[in-house]
Amino acid sequence: MSKRKRTSEIEQWIKQGRGTGIGVDYKPWLKIQDVSSKGRSTRLKGIKTNRQHEFLSDLERNYYSKY
Repeated sequence: MSKRKRTSEIEQWIKQGRGTGIGVDYKPWLKIQDVSSKGRSTRLKGIKTNRQHEFLSDLERNYYSKY
């Protein structure tokens, strides 16, 4: 029997290039679908960066829109 090498989620995220890039090309390390939650999540387009920002809570969203 051959053993199958399994990669962890973190190794897969590194291969995908998460957490890298600048401005529009930035790929967030954590995405909304990576976290199970009963709460509310939001995606907003950034004015300065012109990319989609993902917020896991209303508190994060409110802090972002304040500044």
